[in-house]
This record gives sequence, structure tokens and C-alpha cells, in this order.
Amino acid sequence: MPAPLNVGSLVNFLLGWLVSTVAVWLALKIFPGEQKRESFAGAALTALAGAIVFWLFRLVEIPFGTVIAWIVWLYLLKRLQGVGWLGAAILAVLIYIVNTVFGFFLPTLL
Repeated sequence: MPAPLNVGSLVNFLLGWLVSTVAVWLALKIFPGEQKRESFAGAALTALAGAIVFWLFRLVEIPFGTVIAWIVWLYLLKRLQGVGWLGAAILAVLIYIVNTVFGFFLPTLL
């Protein structure tokens, strides 16, 4: 069951989106070559697409939903950034690593 929509959940979503946007942007800068949407706005679009995909699959609660969500996320990375499947997988790993590093430091800073 999804959390009720209130000001706190909206603030959490916006902060999470901002942090994910920075993580995507940094991963795009680390990833070699030029991607389609390497700008901060492109990173924000990519982060929002990922958030929507994982939210929808969590809402629907289907078997293997997380695995399917990852495949859809890789496809979106592939399409949005103009990379192949391997490039999308590498970007996903880079985004995960950057988000993990943020997860270690942000709680202590806030």
C-alpha cells in the first residue's frame, strides 16, 4: 500500500528526486562519451523516469516486479541517454554507486 500523499511525502519525493538527479548527472559525467541528455535537466528527466517506474511497480505489486522494473529502467536509460544495453547497465551501476555514497554522507549532513 503506497504512503498517503501529504506535504511530508511530497518534500521527501522532491528531495529524493534532487539527490537522484545529482547522482544521475555525476554518473553521466563519469561515463565515457557523450550521451543524449547529459545536462542537469536531462539528468532530472532520467531520475524522474526512474522514480516513476519503481513507484509504479511498487504500487502494482506483481511477482518479480523489481526485476521487471530494473529491465524497464535499463530500457529508459538506453532510450533517454542514447546508449546500448551494456552502457545502460554501466550507467545504472554508476548511479547506484553514487547514490550509495550520498546515502553515507547526506544523513550526517542533514
